[in-house]
Amino acid sequence: MSKERIRHDRSVKGIEKALETLVLGKPELDGIVTAFGPLLLAKAAFKEECPLPESFKTESLSLDQARFSQGEPVFASLGMMDFQDDFKRVVPRLLPPMKDAFVGIREDLEKIEKGFSTHGIDTHECVRAFLNDQQQVLEKQAAQIGASLPVFQFVLGQLVKPFMEMQAAVLGPLTEGLQWLHGYCPVCGSHAAIAGLAGEGGKRWLQCAHCNHEWRFNRHTCPRCNDSDHSKHEYFFDENSPVKAGERVDVCNECRSYLLTMDLRERIDPVNMDVAAMGMMPLDILAQQKGYTPLVSTPWNSVT
Repeated sequence: MSKERIRHDRSVKGIEKALETLVLGKPELDGIVTAFGPLLLAKAAFKEECPLPESFKTESLSLDQARFSQGEPVFASLGMMDFQDDFKRVVPRLLPPMKDAFVGIREDLEKIEKGFSTHGIDTHECVRAFLNDQQQVLEKQAAQIGASLPVFQFVLGQLVKPFMEMQAAVLGPLTEGLQWLHGYCPVCGSHAAIAGLAGEGGKRWLQCAHCNHEWRFNRHTCPRCNDSDHSKHEYFFDENSPVKAGERVDVCNECRSYLLTMDLRERIDPVNMDVAAMGMMPLDILAQQKGYTPLVSTPWNSVT
């Protein structure tokens, strides 16, 4: 991969190594790693063991470049491959580590787990409703099992994420060479949870929180409100971090949003950006204490 881009390691072994390195460098985050690390590992293991079928290729797909240039993401244009049969296999893989990670909502998680196992939840209907943002359908499904709607939506997002990541990895190359000037993901339309600076001059790459696709975006423009007034933008460091100069949080005073950012220009080894974002939780806390909100919620920035 070009040095102008982020070099990733999203394998199970890569995540294990990144988690170990994180705890060695920031032992105060051991509890966070213990809580959320197994969820990252379970997602990665599922993707390695249940890859997309060989028939899912891009040769037969044609992206409407006119619609794309107007801001329509790839998934909105081409749709997603049907994964609802495989969805039943991801539930027992991801819900157990979620119950361990999110003790405060464990009761709701157990209701959701029971709903899936006893067919109290219509899997096809709720996945379709989640992807199409059909709130009334999701409310009905959550009410049937007595679970909180926000928790139900959060769980669905985590369960769908591996499929979005796998499909984005295949469809993402369709966007190569095409101009995309938006702060939301060109593949799925979601926002970034973290950015990386790479290459000469520190080009900014945003990583989508939902499908993991990454795209170039102007370093001096806010991804949420598109404001480019430098006087309204700031950044903060974690003064207690052993890698203070390489980690920061960029904030926009126009829309009061923030984005975690890593400077990867001096880094030699590949990085796992999900683990990196987890390790920057002190910056999440700092930004939220100052009244800023993340571009998108993640498991770790939602518990600050």
